[in-house]
Amino acid sequence: MAETRIPKKTPEMEEYEEETGKLAIWKGKVNKDFKKWQDKKKKEEIKKQKADILSYSRREKQELKKEMKEDKEVGKDYDHLIVAENLHKTYLLGTTAVAALRGVDLTIDKGDFVDIMGPSGSGKTTLLNLIGGLDTPTRGKIFLEGKNISMLNDNALAEIRRERIGFVFQFYNLLPQMTAIENIMVPLHFSGKLSRRGKRKKALDLLSLVGLEERAHHSPSELSGGEQQRVAIARAFANDPAICVLDEPTGDLDSKTGVMILNLLRDLNKRGATFIAVSHDAAVSEFATRVFHMRDGKLTHEGKVGGLKETEIMELKRKSEAEMNKEKSKSMIFKYLYANQGRSQIKINDIKDSIPKSIVLNLSEHFNDVLAELLEENQINGKLEGDSLILY
Repeated sequence: MAETRIPKKTPEMEEYEEETGKLAIWKGKVNKDFKKWQDKKKKEEIKKQKADILSYSRREKQELKKEMKEDKEVGKDYDHLIVAENLHKTYLLGTTAVAALRGVDLTIDKGDFVDIMGPSGSGKTTLLNLIGGLDTPTRGKIFLEGKNISMLNDNALAEIRRERIGFVFQFYNLLPQMTAIENIMVPLHFSGKLSRRGKRKKALDLLSLVGLEERAHHSPSELSGGEQQRVAIARAFANDPAICVLDEPTGDLDSKTGVMILNLLRDLNKRGATFIAVSHDAAVSEFATRVFHMRDGKLTHEGKVGGLKETEIMELKRKSEAEMNKEKSKSMIFKYLYANQGRSQIKINDIKDSIPKSIVLNLSEHFNDVLAELLEENQINGKLEGDSLILY
């Protein structure tokens, strides 16, 4: 009689028995249900392997897209606030291609006040629009705080403009139906970071910064050109931008009011604000920390540029008035210190507020520099420390 061979139990059979509660070998033969379970298990394993391969492929593609996106948006880890590399911009006028920029390279650091001067059609406004995120280059790159903004889509650019760039235009662009404080609150509404009370407080603080807190509830039609421009400057700083771009900041103002605005910009620059301006006004170059001349879509050189708007007589008159205001300031500083004898520490702003704004805003230099000069000449015995004058 032939001997019946019983199949040897495998780990897979044990798994089946544990999972189903049935025997894998019944009366010396492999159970048919086990064979069906085994076939199903193999199909499931093959399906899982395919899914894993497909999933890995997708993950690889996603990672690659992510890396490309990061490289596209972030670019290089620059130390500079702004880096422009080989910028070109070409416009099509009908069938004619007009090159507005022809390979511009520029770096701007935090705390710079850059003035770009040049004749109409030289490309300076086009460059300002690219740096301000209002337009994109035909070729080249612009990095703002390490991010390549030249590669961003319209929505991402709008966010950059809202959060990181302030704008001051030649014709102010204030909303006529709103008061000064309401105009400043407009960008704060879009950011959505502050409560209504917080927005109002910040707007008042900014108006105070530009010396217009008492004009908070006046509409633009009730403000002079210089006051409207100061409101526009306050509005530009509403969301604490990394840089403020200025398009002909004194272009619509008389020379005296223009100098008042430039003094305000210099004061803000001394406090750490970063500016880039385009202008025809030679006076702007005297307040800037760096000046470039532009011609035919290229930056030709860096250095002082004169004679674009002011005549020699106008320049002499302006400088003479500024020097007179400096001497008046010194006299009023002594008067304030005499009235406050016995104090060892005085806030610089308290001294500054004791002098008429018409004098402070028309100085030939920053108010702190006037105080520093008096200290260097030993006319005042003390030192400047932070925002205070320490008297010995």
